[in-house]
Amino acid sequence: MAGNKKKKTKVRPLLARPGARYTCFGDGLCCTDIHGIGPLTKKECAQMRRIDRSSAGWNDDHDDYMLNTAADGGCVFLMADLRCAVHAELGAEAKPDGCRRFPLGLVATPVGGRITTEHRCPCRTMGDRPDIEPPDVEPSVSEGGRLIADRRIKRVPMTSKRDIKFSDWEPIEAEYLARLGGREPLIRILDVEPFPALRGSSWNKQADEFIGARDGTQFGVAMAWVGDTIVAMRNGRSPRPPGRPWAAAFDRAEARSPEPATKREVFGDWLADEIWALKWAEDHHFALARAELATRLAVAEDICRRLRSSGLRADRAAAEAVMMVEVVGESDYWTEVKDRMRVS
Repeated sequence: MAGNKKKKTKVRPLLARPGARYTCFGDGLCCTDIHGIGPLTKKECAQMRRIDRSSAGWNDDHDDYMLNTAADGGCVFLMADLRCAVHAELGAEAKPDGCRRFPLGLVATPVGGRITTEHRCPCRTMGDRPDIEPPDVEPSVSEGGRLIADRRIKRVPMTSKRDIKFSDWEPIEAEYLARLGGREPLIRILDVEPFPALRGSSWNKQADEFIGARDGTQFGVAMAWVGDTIVAMRNGRSPRPPGRPWAAAFDRAEARSPEPATKREVFGDWLADEIWALKWAEDHHFALARAELATRLAVAEDICRRLRSSGLRADRAAAEAVMMVEVVGESDYWTEVKDRMRVS
């Protein structure tokens, strides 16, 4: 009765999204407090502490073992030339798994392992990057020669009451990806209004929480940007920018990017990867994913407009905006927002 068995997920063949491009240029943003540098396993923490006793430990804010940061917000192992000291002195295999993988990831599906990418690093969002080739990235998503999946998706939830087989999802997804790669307005493709009603809260209240997350880190500044922008969009006032401590990394990216992309290309590429990565399929459904992506897109476009008015190039303004809304989107703050969204 093998035909009645549920189809299992698998990590091979490795699959790259058509059009996804990335290589590490060493722009230096990913190894900073724009996000928590970790988490580490207890074993990895001990290994890092053997190299430098003050390099890692338990972090109450993240409730996990993490690498520590220096005075400038960069990882304690980040050298002046923006290379990783652990990688330079001991090799890539000596780094914690999260450091070795970032910004790459892997999701197992019934048809193979999808290579995913984060967009909070300008190495992913700016410049003339090569297409992602599975053989090139396989070492980054492997451990001890074995591919390690970040998540496994068998069926795809479309609404709170309906899910579909993965084979039925693929043509639906293919249409979205094709449209995102074109010139159609992005919000029309998502086909949903941003800022859905929130159960037991309001967008102004949530924005105030984002602004209150300022803690001296680059992550805190990104949270403040998003919160301030939401308040401005909802109430019609012009905010004062909270500052951009990550500017140097984007300076480096802009210097190596003589032929800029359009802001539409930057945003479309980000949305395509958000859909392709299937993170939303773990705990939510596609109807909610479209609503929350439409909301983050609206915020990113408004941030981009503000950055453009200050003189930034279109691709850089869009890349910085995507970085902010992705950082916030990965946080517990945004998880609470998604849980409150009234989307059936």
